[in-house]
Amino acid sequence: MCPSLSHANPMKLIYRLILLFFCILSVNAAGQCDSLWHQFNPDPGMHEIGRWSFEEMPSFPGGEDARTVFFKENMKFPPYWPADSVSGKVFTTFIVDEKGNIKCPRILRGLNPTLDSVALAVIAKMPTWRPAKVRGIAVSSPFNLPVIFGTVPKMKKH
Repeated sequence: MCPSLSHANPMKLIYRLILLFFCILSVNAAGQCDSLWHQFNPDPGMHEIGRWSFEEMPSFPGGEDARTVFFKENMKFPPYWPADSVSGKVFTTFIVDEKGNIKCPRILRGLNPTLDSVALAVIAKMPTWRPAKVRGIAVSSPFNLPVIFGTVPKMKKH
């Protein structure tokens, strides 16, 4: 046995191995998401996806009204968090792959860590979408989605 481990607590060793395992998994998952995002934004200096044109953008099954109902039914707050205490928007983005699966959700601009995690949790529960289409063929595409908490006043038109 290794001399440095002969006096180590076995539970600490197991804990460290489990922690190392999950760190390796998270790095691998982050790398997969980075490679997916790279296909839409091949130049790291660019922040626009303006050159991508889709004949049909990805859509939630049933349309926007069904998506609103889905969010109302599936938005779960932690027990210590009063659901109506904050209003605002968490801006999220994700990739809808060619099969309609949601991949690599991210926060573009958040409100606070609790609401950001609630938004990501609801996005993770979403059903399969209708994917974007180019020339009639289903393709992967990015999608930005604001998740609204509380009542957010709308901008007045002048």
